[in-house]
Amino acid sequence: MAMESSVSKAVRQGLIYSSLTAVALGTTSFTVAAEENEEVERIEVTGSRIKRTDLEGASPVTLITTEDFAKTGALSAADVLRQSNLNTFGSFSESSGSTWQSQSNINLRGAGADRTLVLINGKRMPGSPTMGGSAVNLNTIPTAAIDRIEVLTDGASAVYGSDAVAGVVNIIMKRGYEGLEISATGSSPEQDGGDEWKAHVVGGIAGDKGSVSFSVEHQDRDIIYQRDRWFSSSTGLDEQFYNDTTGVSAYARNFLDMTTFAFSPMEACNNDKMVGGGHVYDYGDGDYICGYDYTAEGADHAAREYTAGYINGEYFITDEITFNTQALFSRNETFGRYAPAAGWFNVDADQIEIQNWVDGVNTGSSTNENAGRVYYRFTDVGTRDSTTIDYSTDIQFALEGEHDDFGWDLTYHFNRAENSNYGSGYVHRPTVEALVESGEFNFGPEGNDESVVAAISHDVLAQDFMDFHSINFGINFEAIELPAGMVGWYVGTEWADYSYSSEVDQESANGEVIGSSGNGSGGDRDVWAIFAESVVPVTDDLELNFALRYDDYSDFGDNVAPKVGLRYQALEDVVIRASWGQGFRAPALSDLYAADSFSADYATDYRYCELQGTSANDCTESQYDVTRTANEDLDAEESDFYNLGVIWNITDEFSAKVEYYNLSIDNVITFISLDSLLTEEANVGYGNLSNGAEIVRAGDDPNGRLLEATTPLVNGNGFDTDGVDINLNYTGFETEIGEFGTNLDVTWVLSYEDEEYFDGPTNDMVGRNGLPEYRATWTIDWEMGSHSASILTQYIDSQSEDTDPVTYEESGKINSHTTFDVTYNYQTNWEGTVSLAVRNLTDEDPELDSNLSYNTDLYNLYGRTYLVTYTQRF
Repeated sequence: MAMESSVSKAVRQGLIYSSLTAVALGTTSFTVAAEENEEVERIEVTGSRIKRTDLEGASPVTLITTEDFAKTGALSAADVLRQSNLNTFGSFSESSGSTWQSQSNINLRGAGADRTLVLINGKRMPGSPTMGGSAVNLNTIPTAAIDRIEVLTDGASAVYGSDAVAGVVNIIMKRGYEGLEISATGSSPEQDGGDEWKAHVVGGIAGDKGSVSFSVEHQDRDIIYQRDRWFSSSTGLDEQFYNDTTGVSAYARNFLDMTTFAFSPMEACNNDKMVGGGHVYDYGDGDYICGYDYTAEGADHAAREYTAGYINGEYFITDEITFNTQALFSRNETFGRYAPAAGWFNVDADQIEIQNWVDGVNTGSSTNENAGRVYYRFTDVGTRDSTTIDYSTDIQFALEGEHDDFGWDLTYHFNRAENSNYGSGYVHRPTVEALVESGEFNFGPEGNDESVVAAISHDVLAQDFMDFHSINFGINFEAIELPAGMVGWYVGTEWADYSYSSEVDQESANGEVIGSSGNGSGGDRDVWAIFAESVVPVTDDLELNFALRYDDYSDFGDNVAPKVGLRYQALEDVVIRASWGQGFRAPALSDLYAADSFSADYATDYRYCELQGTSANDCTESQYDVTRTANEDLDAEESDFYNLGVIWNITDEFSAKVEYYNLSIDNVITFISLDSLLTEEANVGYGNLSNGAEIVRAGDDPNGRLLEATTPLVNGNGFDTDGVDINLNYTGFETEIGEFGTNLDVTWVLSYEDEEYFDGPTNDMVGRNGLPEYRATWTIDWEMGSHSASILTQYIDSQSEDTDPVTYEESGKINSHTTFDVTYNYQTNWEGTVSLAVRNLTDEDPELDSNLSYNTDLYNLYGRTYLVTYTQRF
């Protein structure tokens, strides 16, 4: 091959010397003439198991280095990946109070975190048991041990199997490291909460017979309460109408008459824990309620304490055989807080005192005439505090051999995840109902005494486990000589065993705990696979790639995934590449076997608003009781993915890359959201929902207020998305005041066609709330002697706020979002580095809708944050 990518050259040098430098969150792709007699090291690049001499193959790979980490100011790999424009529609991050509060993931192409495969050194990481085994928790991966991250933005099920539908994130750990590095970072937002510090030690030695590398790190971050940010704290507390408030819950001290289905405030509203000590809101439809300000107690971002260790050892048994072992250990503890438990329970007639409000006037109190439900906030019990402790152990043993053009590898991989969630401040429903019936529960403003509080209080426990074993064996060789060279081959087999269990305390499993959700589940599966790849040099300028994989699952069936790609050196400075492949995603074990679980979902009941004379724009979302059900009859998802790219080295310093992608997924495994059920109901009528879904309205009346719903897990029809990735890179601009470089990455989503509701009409949803059309990352770098600096600009496009449930017309606007991260570094003459950084220089808040809500997957709430780091190398 006459041409060579300079990034490929840099990657090889990085693998050998650990000195790779790449652009922030993007790739550099420009070619230069290779020296005629230069010996080229073959490397394995994510997306293929065949070692090659060029990073730019038939599939696009984005390189993220440790230098790029520093430019973002982020202290974890999870935070870095979430900021990438390839994480198109955002992804989940730590959320206070939920069972997922310790979790973080990556969502390539907006296709879902469970359709993005995560590898460690090219080997599959099993999904987190807390997320049902469907996605990897990035918070378990030691950041200090990372050498680089390779992101394949192409389907790769033919190479790696299930989950590689939208792409692959391959986290490459340090190996063969020499020296010692000690580093400490302090981080402080201008606004309250979220202070953070981190320290790590990285070291290693190498000799003629092998090497040992290790790292130890600790990270500590404070909690961020909702009251710490103006946009997440409550508003409109003294308003007349409930719809004019934010952060106020109807789960306060209110009664729903199950005969008339009218809401009324209780006498217990006259309590200083309720808004205004008993302020009453007009709830619409002639109903009145008091409210509870849940933002006064709850938190948005969990506190986190993280400790991790990593060790890698390699031993050269002979000149041709190497033994390699690595182990990763992490302990991730988080603390979150919800407002006091809220729930409903049943009362008989003549058990409580309610207030009678007519046209905004309190006409006095009376005993409830009919049986009903009390929507109650248990402030006497205190806040719901949640502590999660996650342990992760990952161990690999590998033998690798090479002889001339023949190589082989054998790897055993073990992963153990133990996640525990301890919660206090919850309430035992049967005890409450028994005390209500006996008259011992005090509904008066003064509340309950200590003996009642102790009787109804309940601590919850949820524990999730995943054991994963795999054995991989493969051989690579060259066979069949063509005029342009030898055909490269890789043939391998893989066996994996998953054992998953999720357990909760018995009262939670029985649905007897107010303020809790979730249920237990468990399952086991074996997977066996065989796969093959080849690289065929058709001419000096044209290379073809083929891959085929067969997977057999013990619990649901088998799958065959093919892939074809090509790389064509069209001109001396122009490369054209393309690939097509089919993929699949197996149902997670929790998808198949989880017990029914309770969830409090937010949704907007447009139909009920219309009946009340409220316009769609003024109709606000509310929280409803939802039961989620698993499905043992789920099929695997299937996908088609193809890309077409052009790489042009315009000059030695300036390069451009344009990549078109198209992803189509069928049989999508999904819970039918409550919003989707409401849209379906508006089209098919009350009581006519499909797939076992159910909506229950007051009095079983189609025009009644929504009370609760059941939503099943199903195979939907699927969705299609396509878009363009653009990269422009310029380096080596020398001036009297230093050398400059710049890199621009843009992801432009051309379409995202999905169903409006299950089995309903399909529309292009790009530009809707949470689905921005554009995301961009622009970096400017400067270096002069011992000084260097960078400015990282990140842009998220504007979105519409609402979509009409009938016409699907979009309305309202959520503004675009631009942030600037600035970093300065000074290299001392004693191998030390001082780094100063400001994240979110202009102190931008998240982009808010008219209800002051924001998309937590797309934006964070830290605001302007200052960082200082000192690193010493020996």
